[in-house]
Order: sequence, then C-alpha cells, then structure tokens
Amino acid sequence: MTNDIFQVDWITVDITIIVLLIILLIGVKVLKEIYRWRFFFSNVSTIRKVDNNLDINNQVSSISIKKSDLTTCSVFQQEGLIKPTIVLIKRYRKLMLLKALTEALCTSGYNVISIRLKILNKNMTERLISDIEKELQQTFPTIIMFYNQDVNLSQNYNVIDFTKKVLPFNLLLKDSHCRNIILINPRLKSSNQEVFLTLLSDSNKSPKLITIFSENINPLFKNKKVKKILQNKETFKYTKYTIIQKTTSTFKYYETLLLSVILRYIEKQ
Repeated sequence: MTNDIFQVDWITVDITIIVLLIILLIGVKVLKEIYRWRFFFSNVSTIRKVDNNLDINNQVSSISIKKSDLTTCSVFQQEGLIKPTIVLIKRYRKLMLLKALTEALCTSGYNVISIRLKILNKNMTERLISDIEKELQQTFPTIIMFYNQDVNLSQNYNVIDFTKKVLPFNLLLKDSHCRNIILINPRLKSSNQEVFLTLLSDSNKSPKLITIFSENINPLFKNKKVKKILQNKETFKYTKYTIIQKTTSTFKYYETLLLSVILRYIEKQ
C-alpha cells in the first residue's frame, strides 16, 4: 500500500492543480468584468425601442443601417423638456460602455438614437467617399424624423462616433441642425488619413469637430495617436480635442470621466 502512494505521478498531479487554479482565476476575472455592468437599465423611466435592419431610404447604396434603437426618459417627455438629440454610432463588437453612457445621457434629459452603420463597399474611392458624405448628411435627419412619429425629438442633434473609423462627416459640419461631431479614439491610419485631414480642414470653417482620445491603448502600451497629436499641434490648431489621462481605449473605470467630457462639450452649445 505504501509503495502505491509513492508510485503516484506527483508531477502530473501538480500540473493539473496549477491548470485548475489558472482556470479558476481566469473565471473569476471574467465574472468580475461581466458583473461590473448592469444588464438592464436601472432608471425605470428609461424606455428603449429597437428596430433591426431599419430601412429609412431605399435609395441609399453606400451605407446600410444594420440596427437602430431609440432610448428616451419618460419623465423629461412628460415635462416637455427637449434637448438636442444624440445620435450614437455603435461599434460592431458589443461594448457595455455604450449602454451605460446611453442610460446616463437619457437620465440627463437627452434622447439617444443608437445606430450601427455598415459601409457596403470597402474600397473607399474618391467618388464613394463623396457619396457616403451626401448620404450621411441625409441619414441622421431622416432617422430623427422616423422616430419623431412616436416621440417628440429635437431636430438639432449631436453625433458621437465610437466606431474608430473616420467617416466623411464634412457636409454635416455645414448642417445648421448638427451641433457637434464627437469622434472617440478615431484610428489615424494611412487609409483614413486623407479623409481625416479633409475633415479637419473643413472643421476650421465650421468648428464642430471634437476628438476624444485615451492616453493608452491598453495597460501596457501608450496611444500612438496621442503622440501624433502632440507632435502635430498645428494640424489640430483649430479643432477641439481632449486626451483623458491614465485611460485605456475601453475607458475602463473612467466611464464617468468620459461622460463628463462629452456632456461638457454638448452642453456648451
């Protein structure tokens, strides 16, 4: 019996225990990340209306709205208080941050329309960019009119773009109903550089463009976009931007600070 105990492969047992402990630690980390967010709106006055594959314009050929939803607060609707509508462009990857920001903005009295856009043609030729620019100018007012059938929305609106893509919002800068265009951590890649520089140039004439950057990409690496800004301050001379210190691209644990920066910009109008 004693010999059987000493014949146990203790190395395999140790490795198994270590692997199980690692899995347990990862599981705890995942659960903490998931359950730090609420799955439902805590404000009982918040109302959400979801529309999948919203077809607002059959003639739109370059962009498609894959999903759209309107979130309002019944308290402010009853009081007749109408602030500018917020159009929030979502990312394809589910981001709980956007849900928290949506609820916070509604609690502050704003009606929030969240949309998920898809560019149907990925080859961004000059002609296609021009088409997208015109369609974006028509899309946001049309969506507001669509939801205006159920809820009294302001025709004035702010655009908050979380997609990281740099879309040609140039004509929106000239739209009298568009108050601000806020880009959150836009990707300043070579493919987007021309579009972004053109947008910056047009924003000098209509100063509505705002960019918000996190200081870091993740806990290990700095945000290279911030370095580019600091090195090319002349390029950003006539546009408004904010770099939120100590944050990563997900703004984890800094959601309230991001909200306060967004509110500061949109309420200045």
